[in-house]
Amino acid sequence: MTWGSVALQSVRLILVVSGVVVAGVLALKIAALLLEPRLAFHPPRGYAATPGALGLPFEDVLMLTEDGVNIHGWFIPATEQPARRDDSRTPTRPPLTLLLFHGNAENIGGFLDLALLARPAGYNLMLVDYRGYGESAGQPSESGLYSDGRAALAYLRSRRDVDAGRIVVWGRSIGSAVAVEVAAADAGADRGRAIDAPPPAGIILESPFTSAADLLRDGGHTVLLVLSRFGTYRFDSASRIGRVKSPVLVIHGTADDIAPFHLGRRLFELAPGRKELVAIEGGGHNDLWALHEDEVWGAARRFLESLE
Repeated sequence: MTWGSVALQSVRLILVVSGVVVAGVLALKIAALLLEPRLAFHPPRGYAATPGALGLPFEDVLMLTEDGVNIHGWFIPATEQPARRDDSRTPTRPPLTLLLFHGNAENIGGFLDLALLARPAGYNLMLVDYRGYGESAGQPSESGLYSDGRAALAYLRSRRDVDAGRIVVWGRSIGSAVAVEVAAADAGADRGRAIDAPPPAGIILESPFTSAADLLRDGGHTVLLVLSRFGTYRFDSASRIGRVKSPVLVIHGTADDIAPFHLGRRLFELAPGRKELVAIEGGGHNDLWALHEDEVWGAARRFLESLE
């Protein structure tokens, strides 16, 4: 066998191996893109309860996103608060309005406990379902959730009974990524935001995380972490929170085994400006309200009162 034939066979072998590697990478990429929505999102459709069933006044709201998807929400108005004797000459300020972005495998039907606390305390509450969740149309994706968040904020700003400068964005778990992105994009005055629209009065992040990659790595999901490298979802709040100018409250359970506490603390450390971290000792990811309602609502209420 001549040197030339050996070289030719070597080149052919390299080409074959390279082709196999490229084909394998492409196969992983395609698999990741196909499986990504199913692995990332678990959207429940039915509601555990409705405001009407609990005797709460509410409005069914449909909002059209920038990419043409109809999403659904409930607007629950605040109970009118009596004026104090010492400020009877001062015009009554409109209530703060809470805009809640829920977590994965949840929908707005699971957050009426918050409505039962917020309404009598004098806060409006807007609960919104992402596309594919509850009665919202479409299929969820990372960019889709962000579009849904912007549509909900724009809707509240358009209401005559809502003060656009007194909206507090509250995100739980994956919803914290939506809250951060909406507030960060808003601070940058991009995506067509009206120049005179004030920023959110505050941001509450409940059980947040820095990024999807950090969440998978620290949760020991090695296979999903590798697969995510070939996907498109990032949920990278760590790279966005530096643009958030509103006051920030982070509430996180120290025993959270889904979004570990240190990820929430790291996100808190990255936040600029006024901020507060409340650690719920022994709190997990899905039991904060069930077992620590007083602590969670107490922290949120103090933060909201500080914005008045």
